[in-house]
Amino acid sequence: MSWEERPAGIAEECPNVGILRVTGIAIDPLDRHQVWVGIEVDGARHSTDGGETWTAINGAIPNPDVHNVAVAGGPPKTIFIVVNNELYTSTDEGTTWTPLHVREVFPWTYPRGIAVQPGNAKTVFVTIGDTTPGRTGTVMRSKDAGKTWENLPLPVQPNTAMWVVHLQATDPNVVFAGSRYGYLYRSDDGGDSGRKLWREFSEISSVLWLPC
Repeated sequence: MSWEERPAGIAEECPNVGILRVTGIAIDPLDRHQVWVGIEVDGARHSTDGGETWTAINGAIPNPDVHNVAVAGGPPKTIFIVVNNELYTSTDEGTTWTPLHVREVFPWTYPRGIAVQPGNAKTVFVTIGDTTPGRTGTVMRSKDAGKTWENLPLPVQPNTAMWVVHLQATDPNVVFAGSRYGYLYRSDDGGDSGRKLWREFSEISSVLWLPC
């Protein structure tokens, strides 16, 4: 396996952050040539040719501190961009963006992770917290591609902001979500209920589960 760098026009360095990092990558499930990338404190990029060329969409989304990106196949196809205090959606391939107004919808205002349920493009999960690293958080779920949201029950209050969430096609009802400082939760019914796993970690930056 080999890798080659793609010229996405990422700034080499940013004050208060240093070397910038990619915080999310989403490939359009209906068109693999369309790729969306989120960059810490440098906005988002969109490619329509599999990464050969990129367009910055910073102007359409005023906050450049992008935490994550996702694409739900729809209909209508919906692109999600998560920034540190808002969630934006687009249903026209990124031409226009609509803010969710998280202060009015979510119990806390620091969204971080996002995942679309495989096989059900209207169901979307978002992890949130009070701040970073924070003292608490939760997982929000939408069953209508981001129009309305519900706060999912967690059996144990998180010790920090909820940071990551992951599902995969082998069993799309299995949901793993983690807090920044190491609490890991599992649901086997698409988020309706869940349990905290006994093992705790120092930090969780991402989570991935694979079938046996």
